Amino acid sequence: MNLRQFDLNLLVALDALLTERNVTRAGERLYLSQPAMSGILARLRLVFNDELLVRVGRHLEPTALAAELARPVRECVQQIEDLLSTQRAFSPATEARTFVIAASDYVVLLLLGLLVQRLTALAPNVSVRFVALESSVADRLAMGEIDFCIVPTDLEPGFPSVPLFTDSWICAVWSGHPTVGERLSVEQFLELPHLTFNITDPEHTSLADEHLARIGYERKIVASTDSFATAPFLLRETSLVTMVQRRLGARLERSAEIKLIEPPFEIPQMCERLSWNPRFSASPAHAWMRDQLVEAAKSI
Repeated sequence: MNLRQFDLNLLVALDALLTERNVTRAGERLYLSQPAMSGILARLRLVFNDELLVRVGRHLEPTALAAELARPVRECVQQIEDLLSTQRAFSPATEARTFVIAASDYVVLLLLGLLVQRLTALAPNVSVRFVALESSVADRLAMGEIDFCIVPTDLEPGFPSVPLFTDSWICAVWSGHPTVGERLSVEQFLELPHLTFNITDPEHTSLADEHLARIGYERKIVASTDSFATAPFLLRETSLVTMVQRRLGARLERSAEIKLIEPPFEIPQMCERLSWNPRFSASPAHAWMRDQLVEAAKSI
């Protein structure tokens, strides 16, 4: 393949397609229509003589060649972006781009509105896309598939981070719970059926659940969920008890019809931290967005 005859913009499109695995979302990422993005995919298939993305059920999955191309294409696009960012200042008022942030639905519920208010006022063409936390979040951050992640711990060594906000844990039950009053004893807490959390996979639970397991509390776990934000609503008309973040519980107490009760034991606070790829520490755009996230979190 002759490089002079290859449109380098196709690499950016290929990166978006392999990251999103969805023609429409890839187009939105590049501000292109769905038909335009489909046309680009057709060109890429001709260039590489490969389907690149094939439909499996309702989803598009990469071919063997596309899977091999994903990392080098991402690294190539990153290097080009790094080169361009060193030559161009970031202007929030005129810049048009999307930042991808991995975070739990709990963080999104608390932070999204505050962040959007800042972006609307300061950078009307800058948007954010929150994606779910996965066990591979560090790898995705390293590859540049996401710009930031927000987790209640430090990532692997080498990823810089800053604290965003702290929170504590509190017990929650349905407001009409038949046996729980205004207080819970340790014995009653352990006797009740429990709702727990699986955050990124069955082996990753919430910090509260990890702490309870560490101090040896054997609970009767009858249900689990991967959503913090919906968990309070699952308590309705049940005898379940769970641990929720205090800020989340306070926000949903009325709408979810729950009762919040201080835990009958000490449990460490949590601190949600913002992490990013060190390659972008000096990027004006990334630095500006980090500042916006930190400032928005101050109002939580």
